[in-house]
Amino acid sequence: MRSHKIVFLLIFSLLGFLDKVEAKADSEFSLLVHFRKYSHHNPFQKGTPYQKKIPAIRLDERTALALLKPGEVPLFAEIHPEESAGRKAYFQKVDLDTGLGIVLLPENFGRSKKASPIAILEESPRTQGVCSSFFTNFEWGSLEFSKSILPLSKLARKENQDGTRSFLFSGKKVCGFTDGAWNVGAELLRRFYQSRFSSLSPFPHPGFYAEGSLTPAEEDYYFPKGSVGAVVSEVLPGIGPMHNLFPGDAVLSVNGTPVASKQKQVLYDILLSKAGSYLNSGEWVTLSLYRDGRKREIRYQLKPYNEDSFLIPESSDKIAPKYLIAGGLLFTELTHTYLKEYGEKYKSSSDRKLVYLAESYSKKLHPERSRIVLLSRAFPDEKNRAYQEFQDLILESVNDKVVDSVEGLKAAIAENKDEFLIFRFSGNKLAVFDKSELKSLDERIKSLYSLDSLDNIR
Repeated sequence: MRSHKIVFLLIFSLLGFLDKVEAKADSEFSLLVHFRKYSHHNPFQKGTPYQKKIPAIRLDERTALALLKPGEVPLFAEIHPEESAGRKAYFQKVDLDTGLGIVLLPENFGRSKKASPIAILEESPRTQGVCSSFFTNFEWGSLEFSKSILPLSKLARKENQDGTRSFLFSGKKVCGFTDGAWNVGAELLRRFYQSRFSSLSPFPHPGFYAEGSLTPAEEDYYFPKGSVGAVVSEVLPGIGPMHNLFPGDAVLSVNGTPVASKQKQVLYDILLSKAGSYLNSGEWVTLSLYRDGRKREIRYQLKPYNEDSFLIPESSDKIAPKYLIAGGLLFTELTHTYLKEYGEKYKSSSDRKLVYLAESYSKKLHPERSRIVLLSRAFPDEKNRAYQEFQDLILESVNDKVVDSVEGLKAAIAENKDEFLIFRFSGNKLAVFDKSELKSLDERIKSLYSLDSLDNIR
């Protein structure tokens, strides 16, 4: 009798497993997504095309949701399975930081006999029985290769090192997705789907980082007697309330709710959610602070994570690194990606001053610059022979006009009325060109090196 019971349980378990496999096979399909990889040392190149398969689910007749990796910028996709292979689909929206993408499917995709059915997103995956096993260790955290702070469930053991993503299924429902280190609930997929007609990511970042580990002496210093909370350690320009919130500010309450804990998780919970619902980008929050012995309030709008205002971002642009060539000198902007192209040991193989700047000032503002402009190298020509050894130099000014970005460099060259063009670099190095000869030199460089353009500034 006992053996019959064991057999029955095995069959029951197998049926449940097959049900999950069948649901996954029905709801999920593959997209062959086309990308273009750009070189930050050679930003004038068109970029190397490559493709890879990405998992997707259909959320309505014409819309699918795809799991890209953070930072990937897709060009277009080809529909899979094979009865519609080769048919193009285009991305309506991509959130570069979380890697979620909305794909517009061909009009008649849903009429195909083998087309995937519309997926069912579980409404409460963390509490609903069929999905709750995926979400046992809830906390606010960041996905692999992402900076957005989201409600996640951390896996006890990391399942992969490259952040490969897949959907989570239980029965006929989609519970969310995983990147091998974190599980994400389906409610975030729904939030992103609902934001598909907006260019803004729905997932806000607090805009600052806080320090919760304080000694008793530090608590007495930062907080009024009897209060507790989190102390601001860094404010992110372009995301947080820069110039209103400062390192050392003690956060006492959010929207009238006391923080009442030294744990950052508590702070994130009351800052990014309300009454059990997650706040979206664009909503307003009010922080009660204690600074210099006085209580004060600031109100600001929640924004998604982005690096547009960082002096030294992780990468240079959402599509291709910005560049400009003048006199055969290749100018681009300093980014972490630029340095990492020197290889795994870039900290020792690249210019140490640039490494120091990248590590110390990446999330800072500068009073005169929005970016650091670099002379990456020179295209050899008889007319710039004196500067062909120049490499990885910071451009300070053009004819004594401070250069704040590649766009600013282009404007400075165009607006200059002097006979000569004088580029001044770090270390007080100079490159001087006769303006009357510069145009012919640029055209020769463009022809000799088969360049499509001398810049990509629009």
